[in-house]
Amino acid sequence: MGSPLLVAAIDFGTTYSGWAYSFDHQFRKDPTQISAKVWSGGKLVSEKAPTTVLIKPDGKTFKAFGYEAEDLYAELAEAGKHRKWFYFQRFKMLLMDKIGLERELKIKDATGKELSAKTVFSMAIKYLKDDLLEECATRVAGIVRPNDIMWILTVPAIWNDSAKQFMREAALEAGLSTTKLKLALEPETASLFCRHLPIVGGIDISNMKAGSKYMVIDAGGGTVDITVHQVIEGGRLKEIHKASGGAWGGTKVDEAYRQFLISIVGNSVFQNFFNTHMDDFLDINREFEIKKRKIAPLTDSKNLGTDHSKVVIRFPLALKEMFEEETGQDLQVAIKQSARPEQIILSSDKLRVDARIFKSFFEEATRSIVDHVKILFSKPALRDVSAILLVGGFSESKMLQDAIQKEFIGKQIVVPHEAGMVVLKGAVVFGHDTGAISERIAKYTYGVYVRGTFIEGEHDLRYKVVDCDGNIKCDNLFTKHVQIGQSLQYDKSFQNEYHSPDTKASRITVRLVATEKENPKYVTDPGCFKVGEMIVDVDTNVPFKDRKFIISLSFGDTELHVKVLEKSTGRETACSLNSLG
Repeated sequence: MGSPLLVAAIDFGTTYSGWAYSFDHQFRKDPTQISAKVWSGGKLVSEKAPTTVLIKPDGKTFKAFGYEAEDLYAELAEAGKHRKWFYFQRFKMLLMDKIGLERELKIKDATGKELSAKTVFSMAIKYLKDDLLEECATRVAGIVRPNDIMWILTVPAIWNDSAKQFMREAALEAGLSTTKLKLALEPETASLFCRHLPIVGGIDISNMKAGSKYMVIDAGGGTVDITVHQVIEGGRLKEIHKASGGAWGGTKVDEAYRQFLISIVGNSVFQNFFNTHMDDFLDINREFEIKKRKIAPLTDSKNLGTDHSKVVIRFPLALKEMFEEETGQDLQVAIKQSARPEQIILSSDKLRVDARIFKSFFEEATRSIVDHVKILFSKPALRDVSAILLVGGFSESKMLQDAIQKEFIGKQIVVPHEAGMVVLKGAVVFGHDTGAISERIAKYTYGVYVRGTFIEGEHDLRYKVVDCDGNIKCDNLFTKHVQIGQSLQYDKSFQNEYHSPDTKASRITVRLVATEKENPKYVTDPGCFKVGEMIVDVDTNVPFKDRKFIISLSFGDTELHVKVLEKSTGRETACSLNSLG
């Protein structure tokens, strides 16, 4: 495939999403010159917008995305007309750790109404795609045709194959062409972009010597995605430890703040407030986002403009009034009688909170990340990692940066400028050079379900069966192709030869299975799961002894692909596995 005229990337995040693009000639001249949209909402101005979708009451008609969706929903709530509308936020986390996703999966909106997950995801992607195309049409009218664009959609590296396929299908439903769409792993794209920056945090990442190792911590809104790369000859990269991480992103901080407010007014009052005063709820969330970015380990009254090391947070009068009406208590009196009266002071519509309480909102997220990184560095292959590259929106937090710096003193900590945009811009770089990551590490042991010859004393009697030809077989055998932790080269496939199961089979079903165990015996072993399956026709005119097939697995472009070659005829069937129910 020749170079695309334009690479367009969509970073579809848990909390914030955005798009960026660059032309091929522009990339060859300067890979860092990438165009991105600037979004704004209230006092917030950024190169990403909230991953928020507003859908009309019919459940089929898209209305708005991002800050516009938030504002319109707040207006509907103020007028008491919001309950029939569908309002979705942070729904990408639905795909975290989900094995065996269903195509008809439903998700709940802010008021508990259900809608097809695929519909919501595809609407969000379609909006971002159309918005980018509209921008291109304005800037370079008539130059770019749809077939000239290579689309890149970012996904966490820790996602499984089912989640990746779900995103691909949502993108296709949004109007992207399957032949012009690639999924990019988020920490990889960040690493690629930073390889084009001459100096980052005092370190020349672009000129790291072959053999150098560095860790990429992509701390986003929902997930923290960690990979470790080694520079190899030619400046390319290889992954030396399988991607890992968890749900420890910035939303953990948001949830801690939410629980703090609930501790003041109670869950019932807070839920009532959310349902009836969406405009105020939106305002306090946006204000918290600004405060969250400013708070630092050495935060004092001087750099926050507060008294007695207090952080000032707007406290809506509607929330105060609702508390007093529902409980019959004066909120100021209730706070003074609480366990921490000196740490929280309510004055009119301002809540003054001790900076130590505010910093505590970060504790669970930062501790989870630090603990996980410590486990990784205890592994022999990772002990000589020299640097940690912090990217993603949450990585801009001084609280996270400080926690990493204090714990890993011997490592160089690198936080690039505008770290929240590195994944998105790196996705554009990936689109221009999809082979830049030469090797990845298998997250699972992959294999194929087979029915083989039964061996007495070796195989479990529960799986002893007789086929249509009267042969005694062992069912549910796991035939391994790739082992967890194994290096997967970009241009290499992993194959085994199989025989047609019986003389009457006119079709065979290739079932791919996986597990985190190194040497599974049966596909029914605990922890094994079906990745997907494909149907292959059998040429029954070929003598039975010659009905042999070679099944090949490849992982080169971030997604799993399968090929089945019928040896006697040379006929080949290839596809991405159908991993969704």
